[in-house]
Amino acid sequence: MKKELKWEHFYLPNIPIYQTKLPDDIMSRLWSYIDKAKEKTNSTLAGNLHLSLNLVDEDDAFFEAVTKPISQLYHQYHEAPEWRPEPFAVEDRELKMDGFWVNFQRKHEFNPLHKHGGLISFVIWMKIPTDSEEQHKLPSINHSNSPTASDFSFAYQDILGNLQQFRVPMGKYQEGWMMMFPSELRHQVYPFYESDEERISISGNIFYHPKKNNGSY
Repeated sequence: MKKELKWEHFYLPNIPIYQTKLPDDIMSRLWSYIDKAKEKTNSTLAGNLHLSLNLVDEDDAFFEAVTKPISQLYHQYHEAPEWRPEPFAVEDRELKMDGFWVNFQRKHEFNPLHKHGGLISFVIWMKIPTDSEEQHKLPSINHSNSPTASDFSFAYQDILGNLQQFRVPMGKYQEGWMMMFPSELRHQVYPFYESDEERISISGNIFYHPKKNNGSY
């Protein structure tokens, strides 16, 4: 009788996606930023949305408390040529948040497949008026072999070169959650239906900037 083979498996190295649930004090600060936002930025973004506004991170408080520490975890991936900042070495640069905005999405609106500028990007779900499970049961969707209404989705190539999706279902349970991901990672937001409330989310990009030297760049 043949001896049963014992198989091991491993995953090829990849750049991770990080996520966390933001505490109430951070969420309150973000809502205060939204309340003060006035400058429209739709023309600079891919979203097919009725309203997007620039946000101001007062005293860099959100960047210093939240995005900078997690962004620094990505330093370990700088050996990858496509992630190596040029023409400066990593030690000659510092991380800065350059791009920070809020999206207001109504039913039938969507964010098409796109990527961001920068090194690292993030999304924060502030208000989700719909539930993906319920949206997938709608008559026009429930017969599909790929129901995606109301979902957030990452798109990527697997090791065979096939296009894959990593879907993030949306619902009230997702409010307050933040995801960090490589800016080059393509993603999209599918439309939702049968709700007159807005979905509110915040996004931003982290770039490398030359370090200041004697008061100048």
